[in-house]
Amino acid sequence: INSLQSENESTAEAHDQLIAEKAALTEEIKKVTSEKELAEETRDQLQREKESLDEKCQSLTESKSEIEEQLAAANGTINSLQSENESTAEAHDQLIAEKAALTEEIKKVTSEKE
Repeated sequence: INSLQSENESTAEAHDQLIAEKAALTEEIKKVTSEKELAEETRDQLQREKESLDEKCQSLTESKSEIEEQLAAANGTINSLQSENESTAEAHDQLIAEKAALTEEIKKVTSEKE
């Protein structure tokens, strides 16, 4: 009987120990599950942010292409205007030279009249 009582006490202690371990493991499972859910929520949020940034990046790439096209057109206009300006300057210089020649001709004719 003493042996059975001793064995019963040992079994009860082992049982209590297992219950305590089960409670600790249950708490650990809850903690890990909670951390997993938080990690999944964080992952989902980061995925949404990545998708948003990808869309913004695509939009910026398209804007950059449009700006590059506008810049090329503006550079073409600038080159054309510079060429036109050079032609106008050459024509201006030619007119000044013609005016000077005509002024000399007028002076010559006027002095011959006198």
